[in-house]
Amino acid sequence: MIDDRMLELEGLDPHAPPQWRWVHRARPDAQRIGVLSASFNPPTRAHVALMESAREAFDLEESVLLLAITHVEKPLVGFGLRERLEMLRAIALGRPGWSIALCNRARFFEKARALREAVGEGPELFFIMGGDTLVRLFDPRYYPDLPMESALEQFFQTARLLVAPRPPWDRPSLEAFLKDPARERYRVRIAFLSLDPALGALSSSEVRRRLAQGEPVNTLVPPEILPWLTERGRPWDPEHPVG
Repeated sequence: MIDDRMLELEGLDPHAPPQWRWVHRARPDAQRIGVLSASFNPPTRAHVALMESAREAFDLEESVLLLAITHVEKPLVGFGLRERLEMLRAIALGRPGWSIALCNRARFFEKARALREAVGEGPELFFIMGGDTLVRLFDPRYYPDLPMESALEQFFQTARLLVAPRPPWDRPSLEAFLKDPARERYRVRIAFLSLDPALGALSSSEVRRRLAQGEPVNTLVPPEILPWLTERGRPWDPEHPVG
């Protein structure tokens, strides 16, 4: 069953100031917190591997699976938000130090602000992402209401980035991307993670496609959610908007 706090999904207003809600908090005392923000539609082995790589390489005490209720460019299709939270709960509860949270904003500088307000000034914050997301972070299209430089300054003053190369962005192409003068000054706040290229290419949309076709997904998703996916037996359109 879903924890009653999951009902707070309906209490997070995307038009309100940045808000953070804990669904499951494993380490309230953590001083090194890593956050992976994604749609988790559904969670994949790549999500878990990315978190584990960051946790090991940077001695993270708490690993947060952050489900934002809005996304800068993805409509809400496939699994509903509560279904995604059930799957995240199955993953997090079996892993010490793994937490689940919600945020009402899509942009990273606003997520970082909401988290900082939630945990206070002490902890170090690390946002974990793939290389494709790093490139979007520096895209002016996502900052129509303020200068992009202002948003980036806010973010990098609050948190660091841990980035895993992901097709089509390998490590050399990401390094070249960051050499642009507008981005190079942030390079000191960005570190790279190692991730199996096969996992880096894995996508939630491929999982949804296979499920819709009745194909196996056991190599694509964490074992904790495989029974949940295969036993529900719910026919569905993987790209149908959730309503």
